[in-house]
Amino acid sequence: MVRSLSRGLDILKLLNIRDSVTPAEIAQELNIPRATVYRLLETMADKNFIYRHSSDNRFRMTDKVRTLSDGFTEEDHMANIARDSLNEITEELVWPVSLATISGIDLIVRENTDKLSPLAVEQFTIGSRMPILSSASGICILAFMEPKARYIILDTIATANRPQDHHGHNLNNLNKLNELFNSTRQLGYSVHHRQRNISDMTAIAVPIHAQSRVRGALTLRYARSALPMQDALVKFVPTLIKVAEGLSNRLSIHLQEQLHKIDKMI
Repeated sequence: MVRSLSRGLDILKLLNIRDSVTPAEIAQELNIPRATVYRLLETMADKNFIYRHSSDNRFRMTDKVRTLSDGFTEEDHMANIARDSLNEITEELVWPVSLATISGIDLIVRENTDKLSPLAVEQFTIGSRMPILSSASGICILAFMEPKARYIILDTIATANRPQDHHGHNLNNLNKLNELFNSTRQLGYSVHHRQRNISDMTAIAVPIHAQSRVRGALTLRYARSALPMQDALVKFVPTLIKVAEGLSNRLSIHLQEQLHKIDKMI
């Protein structure tokens, strides 16, 4: 039952990224038997969460899907449990810290300490969106993501061809990108340097996992002129990893509790 639920949610996530899909595309990209795909699609269509358009026989989401996000979402809970920890990091290290997740082909800031840190030259509001490939958080999440899910996002970014997506890492050089993802996984963190007119900041991001999947990234921003790179890694990374592991454990417990509740309802 839980496996079917997980697969159904994966299909909805794929629809959220792709807008429309065929059963064959779902089976191939999510590695789900085609017979299972048809059964899941039929169930979700019966519940009016998706529909098959008669013009092209492709499945799309209905407005009813929005009701699934009413109330307290996974991202809301993650931000809620992370808030005190982020504040504690900034109180100890002074530099601003943020929590971000991927939604579609954008990175979204879910929580940060920009108002708390006197060193936050650039301040990002909660809910700010930015290109995935132009941030340490985005690279970190992509690196720890399942390869097929990562491919779908990168392919969708390339297809969208938005001007803002060309300011980060080059999508035309996939070999270099894959090298970056591999090194990020090996190190356990990602680093991104940004040159701006008002600041010269470096961001260090570590992943947040729950139930064997990456859910977001915890990121600290600091000025390169204030601290050599190697010293910054030694000073900041252990704290970030320790806090991220704690958040991962708490989020895993929350998600497991939610699955049990849904399982009882079905």
